[in-house]
Amino acid sequence: MKLVFPEEQAIRLLRAADEQDVAAGGVFSAGPGGIQVWSEPWNGEGGTSGSSVLLGSVEWTANAPTRTYITIHRCRVTGAGRARGVGEADLLRRVLDLAGLSGDSLRRNLAAADPR
Repeated sequence: MKLVFPEEQAIRLLRAADEQDVAAGGVFSAGPGGIQVWSEPWNGEGGTSGSSVLLGSVEWTANAPTRTYITIHRCRVTGAGRARGVGEADLLRRVLDLAGLSGDSLRRNLAAADPR
């Protein structure tokens, strides 16, 4: 699976994930290489995960296929996610929905990416 989108959409996605961070009552944890999806907000002592379990992650590479683009290259569902009926497509949809993105529009971005 490869989905490509411009940097400004990646920034929008990361900001949306930060607004719904697991430590602030949401179920997402964003980092430079992707977004983790958790079962519920973290509720453990001292800001730890507590009873929340990692359902999976959507991972990307920056500056690919060219500068200012991001390529999603992996969607990984954990055993805990599978046990809860979560599939790769579900996980990816949840992450993309954060910023109002769709897989179809991202595939079109690949054709527009300048390989320089």
